[in-house]
Amino acid sequence: MPIGSKSALPRERPRTHAEINEYRRRALLEGAIRSFAEHGVAGTTNRTICEAAGVSSGLIQHYFESKEKLVAAAFTHLFESFAAAVAERVDAAGPTAADRLRALPRAILSPDLATDEVRNAFLTFWHEIRFNELVRAENKEFYAGYMGRMRTLFEEAAAESGRPADADRATKGLVCLLDGLWLNLTMAKPVLSAREADAICQRYIDHELGGELGGEPAS
Repeated sequence: MPIGSKSALPRERPRTHAEINEYRRRALLEGAIRSFAEHGVAGTTNRTICEAAGVSSGLIQHYFESKEKLVAAAFTHLFESFAAAVAERVDAAGPTAADRLRALPRAILSPDLATDEVRNAFLTFWHEIRFNELVRAENKEFYAGYMGRMRTLFEEAAAESGRPADADRATKGLVCLLDGLWLNLTMAKPVLSAREADAICQRYIDHELGGELGGEPAS
């Protein structure tokens, strides 16, 4: 489901005080993501967030000390939610590291995970990295983990095949390639489709691993 959609919230009404607090906080985070995706940070107000969240106005100050901290918390929620959805697909991709490595760009670029709302929200947060130290710190930590997991997959895929590979170089290249392809897909008229973008990533993986290793590259 799209990250930040109201359907992502629990269907059962919260009952305890702790459950109510958690529900409201999550609703505000997902409302903020929707508002940032539509209006950007500058165009987002307490009213647009509360309307998107479906909660009473005035709740934001109760849960977040400042707009800066709300932006950082919303970015963390979006990144963690998206990363968990990607990881689920990667883990289910197949028994080999090569299967899981191939599944990584396919999941990241998948239109049903990387929806317009998700891509627009990420663009907003990436712009905020220049100005918001909290978002910048969170992004640095997330990318370190993201690249670490990708590096491990390259190392394991190379070990399975018995072929040498520079996992660090391959990881840096694939991350930069994915970032560029992701940005292309946010354009009003993207040069490539998600399927074509994934095919480029699959060819890159083949090249770095010295040939096709497990699974079928996208066509």
